[in-house]
Amino acid sequence: MGWKILIIMFSRLLDEETKKMLSRSLDSFGLRAHFLDFQEQKTILVSERNFSPEGIIPSDWIAGIWKIETLFQLANRIFRPEGTVVRVGGVEIGGDTVTVIAGPCAVESKDQLFRIAEAVKRFGAHLLRGGAFKPRTSPYSFQGLGEEALVILAEAREQFGLPIVTEATSPENAALVAQYADIIQIGARNMQNFDLLKKVGILGKPVLLKRGMSATIEDFLLAAEYILSLGNFQVILCERGIRGIERLTRNTLDLTAIPLVKDLSHLPVIVDPSHGTGLREKVIPMSRAAIACGADGVMVEVHTEPEKALSDGPQSLYPEQFRRLMADLEVVSILVGKELRRTPEKPKTAPEQFSPPVSLTVAFLGEMGSFSSQVARRSFPNATFVPCLSFREIFEKVTAGMATHGMVPIENTITGSIHNNFDLLLEFPQVFIVGERFIRVSQHLGLFPGTSKETLKVLFAHPQGFAQCARFLEALRGIKVMNVGSTEEAARRASEFGKGSGCIASEEAIRKYGLSIVEEEIEDNPRNFTRFIVISTSFEALANHDKVSCVFALKNLPGSLYQALEVFAQRQVNLLKLESRPHPGRPWEYLFYVDWEGNLVDAQYRELLEELSRRTLFLRVLGSYHNSWKRPGIAE
Repeated sequence: MGWKILIIMFSRLLDEETKKMLSRSLDSFGLRAHFLDFQEQKTILVSERNFSPEGIIPSDWIAGIWKIETLFQLANRIFRPEGTVVRVGGVEIGGDTVTVIAGPCAVESKDQLFRIAEAVKRFGAHLLRGGAFKPRTSPYSFQGLGEEALVILAEAREQFGLPIVTEATSPENAALVAQYADIIQIGARNMQNFDLLKKVGILGKPVLLKRGMSATIEDFLLAAEYILSLGNFQVILCERGIRGIERLTRNTLDLTAIPLVKDLSHLPVIVDPSHGTGLREKVIPMSRAAIACGADGVMVEVHTEPEKALSDGPQSLYPEQFRRLMADLEVVSILVGKELRRTPEKPKTAPEQFSPPVSLTVAFLGEMGSFSSQVARRSFPNATFVPCLSFREIFEKVTAGMATHGMVPIENTITGSIHNNFDLLLEFPQVFIVGERFIRVSQHLGLFPGTSKETLKVLFAHPQGFAQCARFLEALRGIKVMNVGSTEEAARRASEFGKGSGCIASEEAIRKYGLSIVEEEIEDNPRNFTRFIVISTSFEALANHDKVSCVFALKNLPGSLYQALEVFAQRQVNLLKLESRPHPGRPWEYLFYVDWEGNLVDAQYRELLEELSRRTLFLRVLGSYHNSWKRPGIAE
């Protein structure tokens, strides 16, 4: 394009008199300026034409300058390349998390909303949706309960601890909605209601902006620009389907828009597959597809009795379907490098959700940039992190109280179990498994600047990295391989060695040390996942746990293993993992590590353990927690 729009960020907030003075100066050059205050810290100037600030604005006033080549300026990713994360009541929308908003299309009564809120909360929803003001195609359809519904929503938030999302339909009721809602929704019909967009921009509350049924991507982002232009950067975009020629679905859910908008804009993007399809049976598969496309979350309609719903019953999930959806999204989010953080049913006592104590400290292997650090940050976003040189050091720091939790890899889908860490679980009886996390491991070849594959002489990697990329290494000739303690250390050692060196490491570690990524995803199998366990000395068994880990030893007699496993088979308890390990210090004796579905609270599982202890020489329960890996589409 032959034109550019200029954005200038000042190093401080400007007072109104200074803004007027600058406006007069710019007017004299035929320039129109728009001022807004950003996060109550700095003032931003947006000009529709490019100009040189020299001689107009003192250089020491300027913190940054951006030249934007699109009509949407403040929404452009160039302005905030790191992306925007909207935070609402402890919930993050954007970044590395997957957020789920669920609830009825409309609030019909207190009893109806509370039953639905209890269900979606129990299965892990992060926010509660529900319409108070309902713009309907027909004037005879249910239009919502208005302020009565807003009061009910506020009571549900208090009862269930879920922030609420509800729609404002006009500038007149926007202020009323803002008094009750945590997020103000702008529906598809109002996407270009410019007076309403300006109103919510001024109100300053987080806004969920739905794409209009006939809106282009540019229309969509320019609607968001109206809100941003008034200083409100807490905007969440929502793709909810566009009008097409197809009549078998309510709308055509435009999933192509997700990666496109993510490239164009820094704003988080969620998907509404309920309105996008209009069909209950299609909501779950389209939700999975949305997260796979890079969406930051989904918003779905849920109803305990959808056949009696006053609006949009055919597209509302039953609670049991919502439970399946959450299990599916938890797995899909791992595949795309994100995490769906479950909201615990009883947040004060659910250890696998890591309810933070006064000072949450997490020990992990390596430095920032290692895969362990990435999992630790996703699981404990507000913690203090303690880098460790070895897995033993992680256990020691947790046991000594120098860390409240430890993040320890336990097995990989390519290289198998990390046996030393099984032994450490046995060696440190004060430590329990209180949770688990999975990460998809993408190994990259990073080279020191000026180094090519042909001139590569020394390659650094963690032993697991070399093992996961065995076939790639076979193609390299005459290269010295150097084992290091973590993926982060591999990149650091290559940067210190200099020209002729390289590493196998994560993208984050390679970028951290200024190396060049020459080849991506060089692992032998793209289904490369590592399971991490979260360890702590603080443990409480809960009824909502669905996975138990234990270890036992057996007599060296025929049928002893059969008798031990019979305890599980007789009670129809599913085994998730069974692995034997040599008993340290006892030649030719073995320990059996078992993961199984269940908890330590229900009577049937307590009886199971009592019977198992009678059939074994030694039994120790390592912990119980939430099963973070469930096959999509398979009921628990």
